[in-house]
Amino acid sequence: MNIKKSPLFYPYLFGVVLLVIDFITKVIANLYLPFQEGVKTFLPFLVLYRTHNTGYHYLLGEIGNHKLWAILGIVLVSFLIYSISHSLVKEPKSKADRKILSTLISLMIGATGNVLEVLFLGRATDFFIFHPFPWPSNISDQYINAILYIILPIIIIKSIFDWKRHRENKLSEDSKSSEGSKSLEG
Repeated sequence: MNIKKSPLFYPYLFGVVLLVIDFITKVIANLYLPFQEGVKTFLPFLVLYRTHNTGYHYLLGEIGNHKLWAILGIVLVSFLIYSISHSLVKEPKSKADRKILSTLISLMIGATGNVLEVLFLGRATDFFIFHPFPWPSNISDQYINAILYIILPIIIIKSIFDWKRHRENKLSEDSKSSEGSKSLEG
């Protein structure tokens, strides 16, 4: 079987590319940005600011045993990627569903950058701040944001439309079958 014909080849390939982009940007930030000093850019809403997240979450506060959480995160993401991949291969999907799920797989693979960095280096590198948000971020965080704020709403809205379309088709089929049985009786 030609590996490029697999429905998972491109989502996995793009996911690895996104992961590599995340790692490269972190290496560049660690080499060239001063630690915990803001560097202004020509964009008024963007400040370069390198810091290392060692288990503190800016929204949830102190998180203990971050390596254990990283391992659990990798297990969970691997299970989710496997489940979505299995669904793409084994279940019939519309072209739109395949594109959405393929994009989700790619972003999920790319989003593992922070978890892998915490697992192997004991910290995640953040290197920019988007104003008005006060906390440092990185590319991997943006993949997670894309999943939460773009892909997830698309999936929810599409599911609602698919459900309504299915319900309307079912009602239409039921009314046709009841009309057919009335004409047979008459």
